[in-house]
This record gives sequence, structure tokens and C-alpha cells, in this order.
Amino acid sequence: MQLDGKVAVITGGASGIGKATALAMARRGADIVLADINGQRLSETWQAVAALGRNVITVHCDVSRDRDVEQLAATALAKAGHVDILFNNAGVICRGALEDLSIADWEWQFGINVLGVVRGIKAFLPHMIERGSGYIINTGSVAGLFALTGEGAPYIASKFAVVGLSEALALYARPRGIGVSVLCPGSVDTNLIETRRSIGMTPEREVSEAAQAKTVQGNTLMTPEQIGDIVVEAVEQNRFFILADPAHQETLMRRTADWNAFLEERLTALGDENGSLGTAK
Repeated sequence: MQLDGKVAVITGGASGIGKATALAMARRGADIVLADINGQRLSETWQAVAALGRNVITVHCDVSRDRDVEQLAATALAKAGHVDILFNNAGVICRGALEDLSIADWEWQFGINVLGVVRGIKAFLPHMIERGSGYIINTGSVAGLFALTGEGAPYIASKFAVVGLSEALALYARPRGIGVSVLCPGSVDTNLIETRRSIGMTPEREVSEAAQAKTVQGNTLMTPEQIGDIVVEAVEQNRFFILADPAHQETLMRRTADWNAFLEERLTALGDENGSLGTAK
């Protein structure tokens, strides 16, 4: 899909990957509808997009609330006339000692990362089907392709769900003229840590968990701007999987070839590091 003259709705659009992608799309000629819960950052990103000469609309939106996402769609359609692209990007992280995580923690994680995507699809897909065109991008993660740490289970499970949902959506939507991509970045320099929930994690466990994640995720820290450009390129090429780091594709192939060996290798490395599998406390 070419972006010139298109209208793109981006959740979590006021900072990080959302903001960078909004700017990248605006530079390609797209008008932008920014959705976020942070009013100050929405205003700042509005100014940055407007400076590129594109139309931009901001909407306060909590993707964990049905009404907010419904209002986002109503506002976008009323003010822009139509929507060509939906980027379900808003997300949060919850991780910690599994025995200490409450059901409320899991519900918070899934309510935003998974049901937030579902709400976006439900709100905008009918419009795209009616027009016979459109594009939906969902933000997953490399954590949705292989587990990074045991303590990251809520986040990992939510991102696996997003990847699976995106695959099913592609099977459903593409025959109806709607493109679908799932973005699976690794380490990106964003402000996601500001809303992170860490349950039952000591400082020592924090350091150990980060080291474990890097054995699969890698040490490369990408910028949001790099990811934004990659997303735009993938949309223009109608590419389903958006893997920002080529090393992740190689890791995924290894896992697919022999998952048991892949997991045992990681467990052995973890045991060597800690002297045992250890605990989160």
C-alpha cells in the first residue's frame, strides 16, 4: 500500500514506536489520527506531525475500554472521512514471580495488549470491509515468537496471542482486500518501562532476567525511528511478518527446527549461570 493521501490511526501514538511511525507515515504523505492516554505527549506529537504539513487529529484513548476505542473510530471517521490504516500499537509490560502474580495483573496485561488489539479490529474492520481496502498492523514482539524469560510470562503470553491473532486476521482480511502485518521488534529505546509492573522481583533478579532475555533478544538496541521506517516499508510491500533484527529470523528458524533442543540449551545456560534454575525472590 502506498501511503500518500492515506489516513492512519495509531494507538499508543504519542511516543516511542507509535510516534516514530506516525512521523514516518506523515513524511510519506499520510494524514494521522493519534490515540494515547498521555495528553502532554499527544500535544507534542501533534505539533511534530503538523510541522510536516499533514492533517493530524488527537484523541484521548484508553484501549482497555470499549467506549474509548469506539469513540476513537467515531471521531476518526467523522473528522477524516475514512480510515485506510490502523496501527494497534498501544501496549504495557507485566512480569514477575509467577506465584505472586494476581489474576488482576494478568487481566491488566491482556486487557491492553490483546483485547486492545481486538477492540481496534472490531471498531475499524467493518469500515475497511465495506470499502474493500485497508491495512492493519498489530504490535507483537520477539517475545511473541519465543519466550525470553520465565518472569515475563504475562507479557510473553499476550504477545504470542497477538501474533496468532494477526495470522488469523490475515487469513480473514486479506481475501477482503485488507492487508495485515505483525510487528515483532526486539529491544527498542522507548518509554515502555514507565508503566511496567514488576511483581516479586528483587534487584538481583532484575539483572539476571535482563541477561536471560539478551541471550535470545540480542544486545542491539534500536531506536523508535528505525522501527518506524521499517514499519512503513513493510506496509508498502504488504509484508506480514515485520522482524526488525535479521538475527531474530535465524533464532525463530532454530526454534522451529527443534524446539526441544532450543529450550534445553537455554535451560542449561540458565542453570550454569545460577547454579540452579533459582527462584524469583
